[in-house]
Amino acid sequence: MELYTSIEKDIIDNQKTVDNWTKLYTILEDTAVILHDESSNNQTTIKPIFLPSVTNITIKLGALAVLPCSIQNLQDKQVAWRYVDEDKFLTIGKTTWLKSSDILIEHLSQANNISNWDLLIKNAQFKNGGVYECQITSTVDLTRRVQLSILETSISGERTVDRGDKIYIKCNVTGKPHIPTDIQWYKDGHSITSEDFPNVIITKYVSKLDKLSTFISEIIIDKSVFSDTGIYTCRSLSVDAVKEKFRLQIGDTVHVKRMFEDLKKERRKHSTPLYKSGSLQKNSSSKQSVLVLQSVTVMLIWVLWNR
Repeated sequence: MELYTSIEKDIIDNQKTVDNWTKLYTILEDTAVILHDESSNNQTTIKPIFLPSVTNITIKLGALAVLPCSIQNLQDKQVAWRYVDEDKFLTIGKTTWLKSSDILIEHLSQANNISNWDLLIKNAQFKNGGVYECQITSTVDLTRRVQLSILETSISGERTVDRGDKIYIKCNVTGKPHIPTDIQWYKDGHSITSEDFPNVIITKYVSKLDKLSTFISEIIIDKSVFSDTGIYTCRSLSVDAVKEKFRLQIGDTVHVKRMFEDLKKERRKHSTPLYKSGSLQKNSSSKQSVLVLQSVTVMLIWVLWNR
C-alpha cells in the first residue's frame, strides 16, 4: 500500500487531470484532421460530368452546324474541342486556335454549376464533316464525341421542257463519312414504281471520291408527255432524312414555234397582216392554223395552271 501526503495527492490528481485534458485535446485534434480530410476528399470526388446531348448531327451543305457540349461541375478546369479526323485542337476555353472565322465557341453558364460549350461551324462544307471531341483538360478520360455529317441534294427549282424530250432528274446525297442507304422518288406525293409509272426508269449508284461518298439516283423519262407534268420529290432514307422537290412542266413550245412560222409564211404568201390576239383571220387558208394555235395555247394554259 502506497501512502501519500495530502499535498502529494493533490499534485497527483492535478497531473491526472492534465493528462486527461491532453488526451482529450489529442482526440479532438485527430477528429478535426479526419473531418478535414473527409471534407477534402468529398470535394475532390465531385468530378465534372457530361450531360446528355445529341451526338450525331446531320445538316445540309452551307448550313450552321451546332455541336453541343454541356458539362456540370466543371470547376476550374478548361474545355477543349478537337477535330479527331485530323487530330488537331480547334478551341481551348473561349479561345479559337484557328484563323478561320467560321469556327467559334459559344459559352453559356447556367444554374446548378452547368455550363454549355457548343462548337459552332458556319457555312459548313464537306471538309467539315467527321468526328469532333469535346474534352475536359487535365482529365484524359472525360471526353464526349460528336459525329457531324454534311448532306447535299442537287434537285431543286422548276423547269419547263418540250413534249417528247428525254428528261433526266438527278438527286445527289453526299455525306461524310456516312451516306443514306437508299433514295425514294415521288411524283405528286405518290411513290414512283415501275408498275404505276412504266415510262420512268430509276437508276441508283454510289460514287466515292477521296473521303466523300455520294449516293446518286436519277429519273429518266424517255419521251415526255403532258401527264409527266408534276412535282417530283427525292427523299433520302437515313436517320435525318433529307427531302427536296422539283417542279417539272411539259410544254409544246416547239409546236407553237412551228405554228408561228406557218403563219409568217401565210402572211408573206397572201400579203395579209397577222391576226390580233382573240380574233380570227378572214382568210380561210389560214383559219385552220389559227384554230390549231388556239388549241395549243389552251393546252399550255392548262399546263401552267396545274403547277
